[in-house]
Amino acid sequence: MKGTMLKMTMGVSMICGLFAAAEAPRPDKIILWEAHRGGGGGYEMPESCCLSFEYGWLHGGRPEADVNLTKDGVMVSLHDSNLNRIGRNLPEQFRDKPISEITWAELQTIDIGWDAYPNQHVPSMEMLFKRLQQFPDRHMIIDYKTASLEQLAELIHRYGVGRQLTLASWNRQLLREMKKLVPEIRTKHWLGGSVKDIMDEFHVDQKENFEGITEVQLHLNKLDHAKALGTWRYELPRDFAAEALAVTLKADVLLQVLPWEFEQADIAAILDVGIRSFAVDYPHKFTQSCAVYFGGTWQ
Repeated sequence: MKGTMLKMTMGVSMICGLFAAAEAPRPDKIILWEAHRGGGGGYEMPESCCLSFEYGWLHGGRPEADVNLTKDGVMVSLHDSNLNRIGRNLPEQFRDKPISEITWAELQTIDIGWDAYPNQHVPSMEMLFKRLQQFPDRHMIIDYKTASLEQLAELIHRYGVGRQLTLASWNRQLLREMKKLVPEIRTKHWLGGSVKDIMDEFHVDQKENFEGITEVQLHLNKLDHAKALGTWRYELPRDFAAEALAVTLKADVLLQVLPWEFEQADIAAILDVGIRSFAVDYPHKFTQSCAVYFGGTWQ
C-alpha cells in the first residue's frame, strides 16, 4: 500500500503545471516527462498498446505514440515500420511486412503483448485521442513517422485534444507547420546523433530563437560505465547541458533529456544540473530514482 500511495502521489505532483506554456524547472518536482515508446518502453511493459499507455499515464508521464499509417489509411501508434520486433508468435505472412501493407483489421489479429500480458494490440490514434478526451488532465507525445500533418491535425481538432499533445520530430520545419495547423499544440525538437550533431542543431535552434518550438530534447548517449557512480557519465558534456538549460530558460523553452541508460545516481547527476524534464524507457525505475533524490531534500 505504501508503494502504491508513493506512485500515486508522485504521479499527481509530476503532472502539476502540465499545461503551462513553458513552466520553469522547480527544484522540488519533475515536469512534463515522457514515457518512451507507448508508455512502457518495451522493458517494464509491452510497448505501444493500451496497457502500456495506461502504465505511462498512471506513473504521471506523457506516453509517446509513434504515428504510422496502415494500408487502409488508419493512423496507429507503432514505433517500427513492421511488427518483427514486438509481434508475439507473429504469423509468417506478417513477418517483414511493412505496416503500410497491413490493414487495420489484420493488425487487430496480431498480439504484441508478452506471456505475462497477452492479447495486447496496436491502438489507433483515434482510440488514444478518445482516451485523452475522457481524461483532460492527461497528456501524450506524438513522434511523427508517417501520415499527413493535415490528416493528423483533422483528428486532433475532431476530438479537441490539441492542448494535451506534444508533437516531436527531428525536423523543425515540420514542427512549425504543425503549429500553424494546431496552434495550441506543444512541439518538441529532439536532437540525437553525435555530440557535434546535437550541439550544432541546438545552436541552430538558438540562432532561430526557437521559432515554433516549445521543447528541446537532448539525447544522452553512451553511458560510460568506467566512470564512478554519481559523476556525469554521458558523452554529451555536463557543461553543455547546463548551458543549454540556461539558454532555454531564457527563451521560455523547456529543456528535456533522454538518458537511454541510467542508474539512480545518473538521474541524480542530471537533476543536480537543474534539469527537470526527462524521456525514459523505464518509467517505474525513473520515478523510484526521483523519489530517492527528492526524498533526500526534505528538511
